[in-house]
Amino acid sequence: MAAGVLCAGPGLAGPRPQKAETKAETRADSKAAGKTESKAAPTAPAPIIAKGRLFAVVLGPGSAWKKGQPFKGPGLDAHRQYWKGLYARGRVAAAGPLGDRSGLALIRAKNQNEADALLAADPAVRARVLAEVARPYSADLLSAAVLIGR
Repeated sequence: MAAGVLCAGPGLAGPRPQKAETKAETRADSKAAGKTESKAAPTAPAPIIAKGRLFAVVLGPGSAWKKGQPFKGPGLDAHRQYWKGLYARGRVAAAGPLGDRSGLALIRAKNQNEADALLAADPAVRARVLAEVARPYSADLLSAAVLIGR
């Protein structure tokens, strides 16, 4: 994906740690509120995770790609928005540029037909600006810590 988004996603990295309060801050907050107990930290919403198999997707220039065109920029805005929508629906595990002229994504779909349909709905694929292919993928070794850089 061009100038795509590599997202750790809700749930993968866990909730963000809350700032530790000092005793003085807790006392000051309690006095101001007229309370003696501290507030509980809000919980993160549960992530949306699609069911099915993982598929590795490789994206590259399609037949309508203009030679010399950069692989990022405003010409691929609809493409990026489409993939951000897939991510929000729990379909994308990871996505982003693969070198200068291609992209890589890991998606979840029920089967090959559904994976192909998800790719075919990409506005850049419909316009033949990008070509995408999905292949079944098995994550035999997976490290969430490596994925998020810990």
